[in-house]
Amino acid sequence: MNRIGSLVSHIIDHAVFRWRLLRERPLQRVDHSAVVDNVVDAGGLTARYAFMAVMSCGIAILGLLQSSAAVVIGAMLISPLMGPIVQLGFSLCVVDFHMMRRALMALAAGVALALGTAMCIVWASPLQEATSEILARTQPTLFDLLVAILSGLAGGYAVITRKGEAIVGVAIATALMPPLAVVAFGLATGNFQVAGGAFFLFMTNLLAIAFSVTLIAKWYGFGLNNSPQHTAWQATVIVATFLLLAVPLGVALRNISTQTWAANQARSIVQRYLDVHQGSIELINVQRNDRSYRVELVAMVPRYIPNAQQELDARISARLGKPATVRIRQTLEASDSGRRDRADLDALRLEMNALTQQSARLRWQADAATIADVHQWLGDRQAEVAVDGLQQTITVALLPTPEAEASELPQQDSPDEDESVQLRRRLSVAFPHWRIQVLRPQLDSRGEGSQAATGTVEPPAA
Repeated sequence: MNRIGSLVSHIIDHAVFRWRLLRERPLQRVDHSAVVDNVVDAGGLTARYAFMAVMSCGIAILGLLQSSAAVVIGAMLISPLMGPIVQLGFSLCVVDFHMMRRALMALAAGVALALGTAMCIVWASPLQEATSEILARTQPTLFDLLVAILSGLAGGYAVITRKGEAIVGVAIATALMPPLAVVAFGLATGNFQVAGGAFFLFMTNLLAIAFSVTLIAKWYGFGLNNSPQHTAWQATVIVATFLLLAVPLGVALRNISTQTWAANQARSIVQRYLDVHQGSIELINVQRNDRSYRVELVAMVPRYIPNAQQELDARISARLGKPATVRIRQTLEASDSGRRDRADLDALRLEMNALTQQSARLRWQADAATIADVHQWLGDRQAEVAVDGLQQTITVALLPTPEAEASELPQQDSPDEDESVQLRRRLSVAFPHWRIQVLRPQLDSRGEGSQAATGTVEPPAA
């Protein structure tokens, strides 16, 4: 028993020794006064700080309006917010209220300038729709709190060790500048729900980063001269703040996870139901209320499914454990029989076009043959012949005789004026069921024959 007790005592002494050694090493490598001076210099309200805050938030809001992650990252690279936040964290660690007031003034001025600049840009911009980049920063969760804590720890470590401050500053700006730009967007467009969600994310990140810097500074020996009351006050503020932030963020994360689970379950149920009916999901959207779910569904089906809404209501409600209302729109898709019917119609249309062209060519050939027969009946008499097979009409325009063409006066009525009548009678006998028109020759004042219809027929287009 004594040997076991001595072994346990030896292990505890060794662990305490290693802990003290681990705590003393960072304290020996850090110049506390130099670090504090650097923090104070970097966290003040200067002209450079104000200018960079305006430029950074301006670039951030332009990137958010365009939904461009690359532009938003560019705004993070020049964000100056790391200085005042680190100074706020150190002021909490060393309990220096003058340093705290200086940091808060710099933060307030930077936030005001950034908000004013971003709101002016939104007012002047034709793009005022909430993009995906904007909406992504309106529903903070517990994960956002963890990102802010890790960013703050990295930022405090970089400032204390003087290594990688610029790179870590980007991580801190990631958690602050885009949410601040989204706040400006919500205020400028009057969308206070967006502004409120983004402001909650901004304050969560700001406090989490500042308190994380306080913790890492405490680890490196800053504030060792604080009284026990100050140390207790620090611990109470940090723990209470983290708890106050973690509770609503945890609830938000739970709601999002529940919404995601419900959407996946509803999609699975709908897909299995449509598989039975050979359908598919075109679009599905699941919205969760306090006591029920609402499912918007667009389905592609080969034929209309009666009672689909009632059946899906019952199945989804049973799976989710809450009443679910399904609104389904069924879009009929082409079936195999429908595609075959369309193919038959297309083939029939092609055959009809071919028959129409063939009929036009046969009609042209028949008209040309009729014209040739008419010229045979006319013999030596010169005339222009036109044939309309559809109307069953033959038009013969007699040309002037050489004697009439030689005369300077128009041809007068002569004993042969019945030539046209006789010719029409002969053609009527030769071409029964046709309407015959014979036009007598006419001369103008110059002794030239008037134009008559030609006796040629143009072949139809192929």
